[in-house]
Amino acid sequence: MARFNYSYQSGEFAAALVAIKDPIGAAGTAAITEAANIAKAEGRADIAAAGFSKRWQNTLAVIVYPKRGVSIDASALIYHKIRYAGVFETGATIGGKPTLWLPLPTAPKRAGRQKMTPALYVRTVGPLISIERPGKPPLLAGKIATNRRGQINKGKVTLSALRRGGKGAPSTLVPLFIGIDRVSIRDRFSIAQIVQRVAGRLGELYVKNLKVD
Repeated sequence: MARFNYSYQSGEFAAALVAIKDPIGAAGTAAITEAANIAKAEGRADIAAAGFSKRWQNTLAVIVYPKRGVSIDASALIYHKIRYAGVFETGATIGGKPTLWLPLPTAPKRAGRQKMTPALYVRTVGPLISIERPGKPPLLAGKIATNRRGQINKGKVTLSALRRGGKGAPSTLVPLFIGIDRVSIRDRFSIAQIVQRVAGRLGELYVKNLKVD
Protein backbone atom coordinates (compact mmCIF):
# COMPACT_ATOMS: atom_id res chain seq x y z
CA MET A 1 0.00 0.00 0.00
CA ALA A 2 1.30 3.42 -0.90
CA ARG A 3 0.07 6.83 0.08
CA PHE A 4 1.00 10.03 -1.64
CA ASN A 5 0.53 13.39 -0.07
CA TYR A 6 0.89 16.69 -1.89
CA SER A 7 1.55 19.97 -0.16
CA TYR A 8 1.31 23.08 -2.32
CA GLN A 9 2.43 26.62 -1.82
CA SER A 10 0.06 29.57 -2.19
CA GLY A 11 -0.50 30.40 -5.89
CA GLU A 12 1.14 27.21 -7.10
CA PHE A 13 -2.12 25.64 -8.31
CA ALA A 14 -3.08 28.77 -10.28
CA ALA A 15 0.35 28.84 -11.87
CA ALA A 16 -0.05 25.18 -12.88
CA LEU A 17 -3.37 25.98 -14.57
CA VAL A 18 -1.77 28.84 -16.47
CA ALA A 19 1.04 26.54 -17.56
CA ILE A 20 -1.54 24.15 -18.99
CA LYS A 21 -3.71 26.86 -20.48
CA ASP A 22 -0.89 28.56 -22.40
CA PRO A 23 0.06 25.64 -24.69
CA ILE A 24 -3.60 24.78 -25.19
CA GLY A 25 -4.41 28.35 -26.20
CA ALA A 26 -1.35 28.53 -28.43
CA ALA A 27 -2.23 25.23 -30.14
CA GLY A 28 -5.85 26.25 -30.60
CA THR A 29 -4.94 29.64 -32.07
CA ALA A 30 -2.31 28.08 -34.35
CA ALA A 31 -4.80 25.44 -35.54
CA ILE A 32 -7.47 28.04 -36.27
CA THR A 33 -4.94 30.24 -38.11
CA GLU A 34 -3.64 27.36 -40.20
CA ALA A 35 -7.17 26.18 -41.03
CA ALA A 36 -8.21 29.70 -42.03
CA ASN A 37 -5.22 30.05 -44.34
CA ILE A 38 -5.92 26.65 -45.93
CA ALA A 39 -9.56 27.60 -46.48
CA LYS A 40 -8.52 30.94 -47.99
CA ALA A 41 -6.03 29.33 -50.38
CA GLU A 42 -8.45 26.60 -51.48
CA GLY A 43 -11.30 29.09 -51.73
CA ARG A 44 -9.30 31.41 -53.95
CA ALA A 45 -8.34 28.45 -56.14
CA ASP A 46 -12.04 27.54 -56.40
CA ILE A 47 -12.89 31.10 -57.48
CA ALA A 48 -10.09 31.01 -60.06
CA ALA A 49 -11.35 27.66 -61.41
CA ALA A 50 -14.77 29.29 -61.93
CA GLY A 51 -13.09 31.77 -64.28
CA PHE A 52 -13.10 34.83 -62.03
CA SER A 53 -10.35 37.45 -62.06
CA LYS A 54 -7.44 37.87 -59.65
CA ARG A 55 -9.36 40.71 -58.03
CA TRP A 56 -12.22 38.36 -57.16
CA GLN A 57 -9.77 35.77 -55.85
CA ASN A 58 -7.89 38.22 -53.65
CA THR A 59 -11.02 39.68 -52.06
CA LEU A 60 -11.73 36.37 -50.30
CA ALA A 61 -10.23 37.18 -46.91
CA VAL A 62 -9.91 35.85 -43.36
CA ILE A 63 -9.67 37.44 -39.92
CA VAL A 64 -8.41 35.38 -36.98
CA TYR A 65 -9.49 36.30 -33.45
CA PRO A 66 -7.80 37.30 -31.25
CA LYS A 67 -5.83 39.54 -33.58
CA ARG A 68 -2.97 39.51 -31.08
CA GLY A 69 -1.80 36.85 -28.67
CA VAL A 70 -3.41 33.43 -28.18
CA SER A 71 -6.70 32.20 -26.78
CA ILE A 72 -8.42 28.89 -26.07
CA ASP A 73 -11.48 30.55 -27.66
CA ALA A 74 -9.74 31.45 -30.94
CA SER A 75 -11.98 31.74 -34.00
CA ALA A 76 -11.81 32.79 -37.64
CA LEU A 77 -14.07 34.76 -39.96
CA ILE A 78 -13.89 33.88 -43.66
CA TYR A 79 -15.67 36.36 -45.90
CA HIS A 80 -15.72 37.98 -49.33
CA LYS A 81 -15.13 41.73 -49.61
CA ILE A 82 -17.45 41.91 -52.64
CA ARG A 83 -20.88 42.12 -51.00
CA TYR A 84 -22.83 40.26 -53.67
CA ALA A 85 -20.34 37.39 -53.99
CA GLY A 86 -22.80 35.12 -52.17
CA VAL A 87 -24.95 35.09 -55.31
CA PHE A 88 -22.30 32.90 -56.96
CA GLU A 89 -22.24 30.58 -53.95
CA THR A 90 -25.97 29.79 -53.92
CA GLY A 91 -27.23 30.95 -57.32
CA ALA A 92 -30.05 33.47 -57.74
CA THR A 93 -32.63 34.90 -60.11
CA ILE A 94 -32.53 38.70 -60.43
CA GLY A 95 -35.55 40.45 -61.90
CA GLY A 96 -35.78 43.87 -63.50
CA LYS A 97 -37.98 46.75 -62.32
CA PRO A 98 -39.51 46.22 -64.87
CA THR A 99 -36.47 45.78 -67.16
CA LEU A 100 -32.96 44.73 -66.26
CA TRP A 101 -30.44 46.51 -68.51
CA LEU A 102 -27.22 44.62 -69.14
CA PRO A 103 -24.18 46.25 -70.77
CA LEU A 104 -23.15 45.00 -74.19
CA PRO A 105 -19.43 44.64 -75.08
CA THR A 106 -19.63 48.05 -76.75
CA ALA A 107 -20.61 49.83 -73.51
CA PRO A 108 -17.90 51.68 -71.56
CA LYS A 109 -16.90 49.68 -68.48
CA ARG A 110 -16.78 52.65 -66.13
CA ALA A 111 -17.24 56.36 -65.74
CA GLY A 112 -14.52 57.39 -63.33
CA ARG A 113 -14.59 54.81 -60.54
CA GLN A 114 -18.24 53.87 -61.00
CA LYS A 115 -19.44 50.86 -62.95
CA MET A 116 -21.39 51.96 -66.02
CA THR A 117 -25.20 51.84 -65.90
CA PRO A 118 -27.79 53.49 -68.18
CA ALA A 119 -28.49 56.16 -65.55
CA LEU A 120 -24.78 56.88 -65.09
CA TYR A 121 -24.30 56.99 -68.86
CA VAL A 122 -27.00 59.62 -69.31
CA ARG A 123 -25.56 61.64 -66.43
CA THR A 124 -21.92 61.55 -67.52
CA VAL A 125 -21.83 60.83 -71.26
CA GLY A 126 -25.01 61.69 -73.14
CA PRO A 127 -28.53 60.62 -74.09
CA LEU A 128 -29.59 57.04 -74.74
CA ILE A 129 -32.04 56.12 -77.49
CA SER A 130 -34.52 53.30 -76.96
CA ILE A 131 -34.72 50.76 -79.81
CA GLU A 132 -37.73 48.44 -79.75
CA ARG A 133 -37.38 45.15 -81.64
CA PRO A 134 -40.55 43.08 -82.07
CA GLY A 135 -40.00 39.61 -80.66
CA LYS A 136 -36.52 40.53 -79.38
CA PRO A 137 -35.18 42.26 -76.24
CA PRO A 138 -35.08 46.08 -76.48
CA LEU A 139 -31.81 47.99 -76.77
CA LEU A 140 -30.48 51.30 -75.52
CA ALA A 141 -28.15 53.00 -77.98
CA GLY A 142 -25.79 55.90 -77.60
CA LYS A 143 -24.77 58.51 -80.14
CA ILE A 144 -21.16 58.09 -81.23
CA ALA A 145 -19.20 60.68 -83.21
CA THR A 146 -18.33 59.75 -86.80
CA ASN A 147 -15.79 61.02 -89.33
CA ARG A 148 -16.64 62.86 -92.54
CA ARG A 149 -17.63 59.61 -94.21
CA GLY A 150 -20.15 58.88 -91.47
CA GLN A 151 -17.97 56.10 -90.08
CA ILE A 152 -16.84 55.39 -86.54
CA ASN A 153 -13.16 56.32 -86.29
CA LYS A 154 -11.11 53.11 -86.69
CA GLY A 155 -14.28 51.16 -85.97
CA LYS A 156 -13.70 51.51 -82.23
CA VAL A 157 -16.32 52.57 -79.70
CA THR A 158 -14.56 54.88 -77.26
CA LEU A 159 -15.84 56.92 -74.35
CA SER A 160 -14.53 60.14 -75.85
CA ALA A 161 -16.30 59.47 -79.19
CA LEU A 162 -19.54 58.73 -77.35
CA ARG A 163 -19.25 61.98 -75.42
CA ARG A 164 -18.66 63.95 -78.63
CA GLY A 165 -21.65 62.29 -80.24
CA GLY A 166 -23.77 63.06 -77.21
CA LYS A 167 -22.83 66.72 -77.44
CA GLY A 168 -24.07 67.18 -81.01
CA ALA A 169 -21.16 66.13 -83.25
CA PRO A 170 -22.05 64.19 -86.43
CA SER A 171 -22.97 60.78 -85.10
CA THR A 172 -24.54 57.37 -85.56
CA LEU A 173 -26.20 55.06 -83.08
CA VAL A 174 -24.37 52.18 -81.40
CA PRO A 175 -26.21 49.68 -79.12
CA LEU A 176 -24.84 49.79 -75.58
CA PHE A 177 -27.37 48.01 -73.32
CA ILE A 178 -29.86 45.17 -73.78
CA GLY A 179 -33.02 44.87 -71.70
CA ILE A 180 -34.27 41.58 -70.23
CA ASP A 181 -36.96 40.65 -67.72
CA ARG A 182 -34.71 38.62 -65.46
CA VAL A 183 -31.37 36.83 -65.32
CA SER A 184 -30.60 33.53 -63.61
CA ILE A 185 -27.16 33.12 -62.07
CA ARG A 186 -26.01 29.58 -61.35
CA ASP A 187 -23.88 28.70 -58.35
CA ARG A 188 -20.20 28.76 -59.28
CA PHE A 189 -18.36 28.82 -55.93
CA SER A 190 -18.03 26.07 -53.30
CA ILE A 191 -16.55 28.16 -50.48
CA ALA A 192 -18.97 26.83 -47.82
CA GLN A 193 -18.06 23.22 -48.65
CA ILE A 194 -14.37 24.04 -48.55
CA VAL A 195 -14.72 25.68 -45.12
CA GLN A 196 -16.65 22.69 -43.76
CA ARG A 197 -14.04 20.28 -45.08
CA VAL A 198 -11.18 22.27 -43.54
CA ALA A 199 -13.08 22.62 -40.25
CA GLY A 200 -13.12 18.83 -40.09
CA ARG A 201 -9.32 18.93 -39.89
CA LEU A 202 -9.16 21.15 -36.79
CA GLY A 203 -8.46 18.21 -34.46
CA GLU A 204 -5.54 17.11 -36.63
CA LEU A 205 -4.18 20.66 -36.82
CA TYR A 206 -4.59 21.12 -33.06
CA VAL A 207 -2.52 18.00 -32.27
CA LYS A 208 0.08 19.11 -34.81
CA ASN A 209 0.49 22.48 -33.08
CA LEU A 210 0.25 21.28 -29.45
CA LYS A 211 3.60 21.63 -27.73
CA VAL A 212 3.74 20.71 -24.06
CA ASP A 213 7.10 20.57 -22.28
